[in-house]
Amino acid sequence: MADVESATNAPQPDRPRKRRRRTMACTQCRSRKLRCDREFPTCTRCLKSRTPTKCTYEDGFLWQQPTTVTAAAFASDRGNGNSIISMPPRTEQTEFINIETPPDSGLGAASTRSEALVSTIAPDSGPTARPEGGPHHRGRHSGKERGFLETVLGAPKAAVNQEPYVNTGLLQRPKRPAPEESLPYSTPMDRGDGGDGEVEDVLSPSHQLDLSPRMMMRGRETKTRFSGSGIYANVVAQFPDIRAFAEEIRLANPILSRVRPDLERVKRGLWKRKPLNEPFPEPTIASLVSLLPARPVADELIGFYLTYIESTYRIFHVPTFLQEVDEFWNLKDNLSAISAGFVVQLLLVLACAWNLADVASLQEKSATPLKCYTAVEWVLHAEKWIDNAHIKRLDVTSLRLYILLIMAQNCFGMKRSKAWLSTSILVKQAMLSGYHRDPDKYARISIFNKEMRRRIWMTIVELDLQVAIDRGMPPSVQTLDYDTLPPLNIDDDEIHEGSAETPADRPLSDITDSSFQSALGRSLALRLKACHLMHSPRISCRYEEIQRLDWELNRQLSRIPQWSSTDPNDIVTQHKTTLWKAAIETKLAQSLLSIHTPFAIESRREPLFSPSARSRLDAAAMILSTQKRLHDTSKPLSLCMLGEWTLQAYVSICQVLHTSDHQNSPSSHPSSSIFLLHTLPGLPDSLLSLVETALICLEGRFLLVVKGAKDYFFLSTIVALVKAKLWPTQAVMYKQQVVERILSFAQTLFSRHANCEHLGKPGMGSFQNNQVASFIATPGMAPALTSDFDGMLPPPNLGVTPPGDFDPFLDVFDWEDLTGIALGN
Repeated sequence: MADVESATNAPQPDRPRKRRRRTMACTQCRSRKLRCDREFPTCTRCLKSRTPTKCTYEDGFLWQQPTTVTAAAFASDRGNGNSIISMPPRTEQTEFINIETPPDSGLGAASTRSEALVSTIAPDSGPTARPEGGPHHRGRHSGKERGFLETVLGAPKAAVNQEPYVNTGLLQRPKRPAPEESLPYSTPMDRGDGGDGEVEDVLSPSHQLDLSPRMMMRGRETKTRFSGSGIYANVVAQFPDIRAFAEEIRLANPILSRVRPDLERVKRGLWKRKPLNEPFPEPTIASLVSLLPARPVADELIGFYLTYIESTYRIFHVPTFLQEVDEFWNLKDNLSAISAGFVVQLLLVLACAWNLADVASLQEKSATPLKCYTAVEWVLHAEKWIDNAHIKRLDVTSLRLYILLIMAQNCFGMKRSKAWLSTSILVKQAMLSGYHRDPDKYARISIFNKEMRRRIWMTIVELDLQVAIDRGMPPSVQTLDYDTLPPLNIDDDEIHEGSAETPADRPLSDITDSSFQSALGRSLALRLKACHLMHSPRISCRYEEIQRLDWELNRQLSRIPQWSSTDPNDIVTQHKTTLWKAAIETKLAQSLLSIHTPFAIESRREPLFSPSARSRLDAAAMILSTQKRLHDTSKPLSLCMLGEWTLQAYVSICQVLHTSDHQNSPSSHPSSSIFLLHTLPGLPDSLLSLVETALICLEGRFLLVVKGAKDYFFLSTIVALVKAKLWPTQAVMYKQQVVERILSFAQTLFSRHANCEHLGKPGMGSFQNNQVASFIATPGMAPALTSDFDGMLPPPNLGVTPPGDFDPFLDVFDWEDLTGIALGN
């Protein structure tokens, strides 16, 4: 008993005092004795009952204390005048904010093929779902309702009279009166409220963000066209002074008014009349065969296709395809023994490789003259035959035709706005044929066809994902929608139609015919997840999830195999491996651009997003550096790596340089990228050098495609605007460079087609005389024109907009179709 008493009287450790349980409900729910979800500033019940103004909480209430903040940390925050809102409910276990680093699952014993099928980030690895009530919750601020975090890139505007130049990308965060009793030792300077009695809520990586990505909606009423945040034109809002800059160039250069009709023809494409809008009869087997060039020309184009395109988008078994080509040439004169489908397939293969070859070299091998639009005709005839074939049950050959048609149209900039629709339909067609389910589940499919199905499915998903990122649209499938394993990393010679055993999957470090597809497939699930998250109507996530995605994407960058050819004279293999590494780097960097751009733009106002500013600059520089390296290596490699990602990287770097002079603004927080621009000597010049090289590469591509001049005009203007910002004393020279580039581009394009019949009666128009030389001969910038343009307007029958409604560059530089390139070659 004594022992019991001594134990009772022994000093006990201090126990935390039990505090009175606070009311965890708003006044309305408490009076009605209903459960309250404690959402700030309006709970769900009050919102649904349409009495949001009556939803109030008692003073000093902490909404949803997070699990990532300890009690001590909370006390410290209150002492500093900071408060936290919109966080997960508090639990018994508390810990500090921590971004966990997952183990490198790629280094384990799991097979490469199964690893590529499972996302590197589990679908439920973080609470990405929108909280109940979602975007309808608003904070009360000065009698007006505002969202906790409005669109980072600006709220979408109506389809009518959308103004893409105005920068509405303001990050709004609610403020509320600071309780005086909770800030006994703080001063206005400590609170950071500027003495107005309000405190600004500090964002942390664990806060739930609800963003609406910037979009473009063109058209009127029910006839509109939507483009998501993927296209580079949506970053234009970050250049609010570009319209005035372009207008200054136009007014100071009367030559633009003089050559306007011909610039219109360049902008709309010189192929607009013929062959694009010229009718032709339904293709027959005879007409299709007659379109084919001489065999030496075809063999050279097939070689380009197999080296630069088939090695990345696998759809053929190369030995079988080459054997079929030989059989076709032997039976060319016997039309009854030829398959029309194979001829169409061959025409599309040749069209895909046309721009990669030297036309002069091809002409030397051809007995008949090759027209400038020969390849465009191949695409048009193949498309018409496919549309009229009415294929009901798709097989591998049919899917190849659809894939080749999409790639060929992209090579010439045709039907860019319909690319996402085409790939989406292709995905659904493949799923209806069961290509999304792994063929091992079906015993009646041969080993050879199982492998071909996997190659076709992976290519279709990659095409759809690429177009979705470029157009700012969600992908058609996610990893949970299919279980098809990635293709084997083998050479085509290791498998054939009579194979009885599945070849062994070789290590990714080995160079095989399927190395690129196998290596790229490891990051497919991750890139699908990033595309779906960033191109949803609402980006609902935490910033720590963006950082996690960034970590995973950079991990994939570090895992790119270091392929190297043992034979220094094997140029084909060297070009293949160079292209493979560049393509994987670029695709991962484009995903990094996608997830960081909305946050990077706001990094000057929100210091939490500073890592995104640096990551976006790194990704953009990586894309343009890779492009410069390939440009210095060979023309085909450079053309293969040009795509919408190039334009995105181009404009992203220009935007960083354009805003670098605002770093000392009192309302901004200099990001790490802005800091580097002002601390590392020569960095702006190096970045501009990458931009200028990319512009040269893009000029080469735009001279080959059906449309693209408008994009070139804009890109030339934006780099001049950036230079004028950085070096104002030389602004006049940079404006002159814009005009010279535009005139030189048009002059080059007309000169290439000077003897072509599709130019029609206008011929070369004003450019039959060297407009570049006449412009350079004029010293300095011409005086600005008056409002009536000195009578230099073209006749009214040309459909010219009245003077008061002129857009920059005489309506040549407009915003009707700034959609860039749908996808790469």
